[in-house]
This record gives sequence, C-alpha cells and structure tokens, in this order.
Amino acid sequence: MNPTAEHEDDKADADAELEASNSDDPRRKQKGKIKFESVMQRSEAVAYFSALVDGLRHGQLQFRHGDEDLALAPGEQVAVEVKATKKGDKEKVAFELEWRLADGREHAILGRA
Repeated sequence: MNPTAEHEDDKADADAELEASNSDDPRRKQKGKIKFESVMQRSEAVAYFSALVDGLRHGQLQFRHGDEDLALAPGEQVAVEVKATKKGDKEKVAFELEWRLADGREHAILGRA
C-alpha cells in the first residue's frame, strides 16, 4: 500500500521544490521539499491526517503536488514534537516528526501543521 497525502483546493497556497543531489545510494538521489498550506473543512483535515497516519503506519509516506513528488521512509524510531497554544480566539497545534535513515546519515522531516 502506498498512501498519498495530497489535497487540491482553490484556496491552497502550496509551494513545491525538489533538487537533485549527488549520491551513490538511490534513496538519497533526491533532496526534496514540498510545502503545503490550505484552508479546508475539518472533515477534509481529518482525511488528510488519516492518510499521513496510514503512511506512517506502513513506513512509507508519499507527497505529491503538481508534477513534484517526494517519498519518505520513516524508521522504527521516530522523534515526535507537539506544541499546542491558545492565544485569545486563536488556537494552534504544531507537530514535527523526525527520524534517521537506517544508516544514520540523514534526517527526514515531515512538516509542521
């Protein structure tokens, strides 16, 4: 199974960038960054984060935006950071997941909400 975290919305303000890097390991042939921002219904947000959870569960995250794509392979050990704040009528939750690849040479980061 290859879960995809993807959402197309007229209100979306998304920015995607991929760049090639020099490496002998095929898993490291691409460096990539896909940034996604959108205003959506809570039910749509639930579906989006459910796809992320499913991908994390299966050890494979696939992000797509337009012609760009980025595949991440979360390891068994994942560092989790969650921040929740409330200021007046504004509430916010930010999260970050981070892990090292099997040989420990690189990090993979899965965005912030």
